[in-house]
Amino acid sequence: MTSKQRAYDPAQTKERILSHAKALFSQKGYKGVSISDICAATGLSKGSIYHHFKNKEDLFIHLAEAAFVDSWKDWDARSARFSSAVDKLYAYSELFADNVDLSLTKAGEDFIATTGADSEAVQKFGAMITGYVQRFEEMIREGIEHGEFKQQDSGEMAFALLSSYSGLANNTRFLDKENVRRMYRKMTEMLLDGIRK
Repeated sequence: MTSKQRAYDPAQTKERILSHAKALFSQKGYKGVSISDICAATGLSKGSIYHHFKNKEDLFIHLAEAAFVDSWKDWDARSARFSSAVDKLYAYSELFADNVDLSLTKAGEDFIATTGADSEAVQKFGAMITGYVQRFEEMIREGIEHGEFKQQDSGEMAFALLSSYSGLANNTRFLDKENVRRMYRKMTEMLLDGIRK
């Protein structure tokens, strides 16, 4: 066994692939990136890539899962400090303003359009998005149950609120951090005017 073989670390290699793939997908979209591009960026062979991921779809799903897991870990730690749904909504808006990573958003849209709705990978991706909305819906439902928010469909409210935050994220890319946070707070105030009891 050579020293090069002994130095091989599967976890580091997988992380390297994911890191380079994320950068490529962020720059070129899902459709614009090939396995060959990932090989060139990582310096690895196709065999090495396929050792860790079944295909490009599988690689993208791994990136999306990691993004959602990290997002919810951060949210769970932050939201535990607040008891009211109103305070949690403000905290969520701050989290979104501070940590929003849209680098894979366009690639995700491209992924769905390119891969097709019937694909197993797109269905996994859709389940992740649905899970994300459902977690947010829990906070809205809590606010309705405690009399903080109007009696409305919590799923629709959650979807509308998340869509508002995502839309704002697309329009604040060129603002400094202080103004981004100010805009998220302002949007949250406006949204609460519509749903607060």
